Amino acid sequence: MYKSLLVAGLSAGLLTGPAFAGGYGYGDRDYRGDGYDAPEYARVVNTQPVYESVRVDEPRQECWNERVAYRDTRYDANVTAGGLIGAVAGGVIGHQFGGGGGRVLATALGAVVGANVGASTAAANTPYTERSGYQQRCRQVSDTHYEDRVAAYDVTYRYGGRDYTTRMPYDPGDRIAVDVNVQPRSY
Repeated sequence: MYKSLLVAGLSAGLLTGPAFAGGYGYGDRDYRGDGYDAPEYARVVNTQPVYESVRVDEPRQECWNERVAYRDTRYDANVTAGGLIGAVAGGVIGHQFGGGGGRVLATALGAVVGANVGASTAAANTPYTERSGYQQRCRQVSDTHYEDRVAAYDVTYRYGGRDYTTRMPYDPGDRIAVDVNVQPRSY
C-alpha cells in the first residue's frame, strides 16, 4: 500500500511539475500572483530633444574713472586755528565785563562770538585750492541673453510591430520599459 502511494505521488509530481516550472504558463514573465509583472521593453527608434528658450541674467561689475575735485586741507586747518584764536581772544575780552555770575556769562558769550569771528576771518583770508584727481566708481549691471536648453525628449519606440511616441524628461537610451495591459474585448 505504501508503495502504491509513493508511486502515485511521484507520478503526480512528475506530471504537474513542468506546468508550474515555466512561470505559470506566461513564458519568461515573473508572475507572482500579486499583480506584478516583470517589465517589458520596447526598442527606441528615435529620440529628439525638445528645446526651451530660457532667459539668463549674468551680473557683472562695470567700472570707470571719474574726475573729482579735492579741497586743499590747509584751508580747513587755517579756519580751525582762526576759530580757536578767536575763542580765546573773545573769552579774554568778555571776561573784562560784568561781575560775579555776569562775568562768567560775558566770558562764555565772548568766546562764542570770538570763535565765530575768528573762523570767518580765517576763511575769508585763506584762499583754498582745489586739486583734481580720478576716483574709480563701480556699479552692478546685468547682461541678459537667451539660451536654448533641453527641456524634454520626444521618444519614438517600437513594440509589437507598432510605433508609439511619448515625451520624457530624460533620454532613455536604446530601450524603454513599457507597461503592457491586455484586456478581453467587451461583447
